[in-house]
Amino acid sequence: MSFGLFCKTILNRTELKGVPKLRGVQSFSYATDSCSAKRKTHPIDESAKAIRHLQFTRRLPFEKGLEIQEQFSKAQLDIKELHAKIRRRLAKLQEENVNMTINDSERQIIDNILSMKPNPIVLTFEFDPTYTGGKRIKKTMTPEQIAQFESFVPSRDSSDARPKFVQVERGGQITYHGPGQMVAYVIMDLKSFDNFPARCFVSGLEDSVISTLKNLKVGDGQQALDIDAKLTEETGVWTVDNKKIASLGIHVRRSVTSHGVSINVNPDLSYMTSFEMCGLPGVLPTSVEKQRPDVVLNVQDVAVKFVNELAKTLGVSTVERMQLDDMDLKA
Repeated sequence: MSFGLFCKTILNRTELKGVPKLRGVQSFSYATDSCSAKRKTHPIDESAKAIRHLQFTRRLPFEKGLEIQEQFSKAQLDIKELHAKIRRRLAKLQEENVNMTINDSERQIIDNILSMKPNPIVLTFEFDPTYTGGKRIKKTMTPEQIAQFESFVPSRDSSDARPKFVQVERGGQITYHGPGQMVAYVIMDLKSFDNFPARCFVSGLEDSVISTLKNLKVGDGQQALDIDAKLTEETGVWTVDNKKIASLGIHVRRSVTSHGVSINVNPDLSYMTSFEMCGLPGVLPTSVEKQRPDVVLNVQDVAVKFVNELAKTLGVSTVERMQLDDMDLKA
């Protein structure tokens, strides 16, 4: 599968500091119902030893970002299905022919195919104003409710485009995506990492957000952003004044993840106060801008730091970053 890329800069390969080399790394044991906030994993497949970060620097329609994500997710799933078919076929042949042998040339071809796996990919976006509905409200949304979302007028800039409503296949209920918000979609095979079920993946995303808000360098690069954030019984990341600064919603199919996390950098928060966030009455949103009004920060700064922090959480020492304006999916 090929994609036509409108590239803004050339591929940038970053070696992350503070990530141990993979040789001799200790294997941690996780319980699927208990993922400590500071526990990390590491790659067990060669393909997972580098993360590819596609950083979209121009604001895009939400549907375009969703389509890009689905293309990469499909590529991961197609390779996974190909591997499964090969293994099933080999098992069947061995069962039918007990004395069957595979010559060296055939074995090399099979091994080469089985070793072909896409790298983990993180897509980061800034979207046009969009309300999205998760699977929990898919059957309950009425046309009247959708029309209400799409007719909302923001308080900061009433001339901005009206938001759209889009139904998606992630978990959760209503979420807003729009200008001033960093959205990261993470597409990776959880089986490529050591003992890393979906529950631990969610914890890893939350940890990465918290580290981003705490450690992102601002100003002259010597001062940390130093926003203290925390977890609650609800999914997402919250500031110490109990306001939500980041939302999470993931989808996992045959251990391949999609969707991910959004961090409020400097959005018009009125978009998020127009509905009941997370299905919880009284929950209020906040942003980096509200927490640190003295700091000038943009979505792209947060995108780079978040992906680097996620790589550390995953035990990955290399991030390959490409900046894009758009992507031609018809090529």
